[in-house]
Amino acid sequence: MIKPLIWKEWHEQRWKLAFGTLMLAFFTCVLISARLTTGNENIVLVIFGGGYILSLYSAMGVIAPEITDRTKIFLAAKPVKPWKVFLCKWFFGWLNFAVPILICGLVITAMDYFNADESLFRFNDVFRQLFAGIMSTTMFYSMICCFSPQKGGEASVGVTGLVILLFLCAHIVIIQITHIDIFRHQVLPMALKEIISFINPFMWIHFVKPVWGMSNATLFIEQGILFIVMLWLGQRKWQRSS
Repeated sequence: MIKPLIWKEWHEQRWKLAFGTLMLAFFTCVLISARLTTGNENIVLVIFGGGYILSLYSAMGVIAPEITDRTKIFLAAKPVKPWKVFLCKWFFGWLNFAVPILICGLVITAMDYFNADESLFRFNDVFRQLFAGIMSTTMFYSMICCFSPQKGGEASVGVTGLVILLFLCAHIVIIQITHIDIFRHQVLPMALKEIISFINPFMWIHFVKPVWGMSNATLFIEQGILFIVMLWLGQRKWQRSS
């Protein structure tokens, strides 16, 4: 019974995937045409700017419509385990922003590669930017799916996403203002500094440009654990409301 569910999600989400790709492509073309930033800066703006907007938009259309349209009762009646339903919906929602980010990032990469003015172009930097951007937006998207109200509509999901975004921004500001001297003067153990910092999905930027001498290993481990926890909590909430 999983195949009909996959077909249903693809049928519902494909237009959002096309719309997201077109919108991000338009944003990318505007950046390139304006020539106000370099190729690497364009990639960062597309991934972390457009990517976060698309991930919020995608999260609003994954779980909430099943509640407002009362199709969740229909899904609960199907002989499919609730966690499979949740993961299927999560995955197709993830595609709605991951694919546009990847496509637009590769387009900018190709244009920069064949541009004679880009003498400092490096594929390693592009890979790190794309990977960090997709990981960061994936965590943000998963947090929205996890913490959104069970019986709320698209608007409540959007508000939840904005609250999470403000909280993450505040966390970064607090680290910069309050803890920067602590980091520099080695008052705290390095492991504790990394744990405090890497709880924030924004810190995937560390994979692109390391800060404060912290290791990538802790970033991967901590964000990986948080990702698993977010998915587990999300599917548990979906099961309880089914």
